[in-house]
Amino acid sequence: MKKCILLAGIGVLAACTAVSSVDKKQNGYLSVTSRGRTSLASWNSIRNAGLKHAKAYCRNQDKQMHTVEIHTNGVRSAGNQTVEVVFECF
Repeated sequence: MKKCILLAGIGVLAACTAVSSVDKKQNGYLSVTSRGRTSLASWNSIRNAGLKHAKAYCRNQDKQMHTVEIHTNGVRSAGNQTVEVVFECF
């Protein structure tokens, strides 16, 4: 029962984030932006959603992901929170 509750909680947190498609930046790096859909989303869940999307993108190209930088914007519980993950595949 506890396992079901834990899995349900993880599912709710995952549904609290949205991730953009991969964009190419002028400097040659790639980026994705993840956003919290509700004020309940934690910075970790938003960041992890972006990192997971970037890793999947590189894995689909049979490459590994290297994080170049991560930018955060917003205040928790006070509006939109966004995290931009800048990365490269090698």
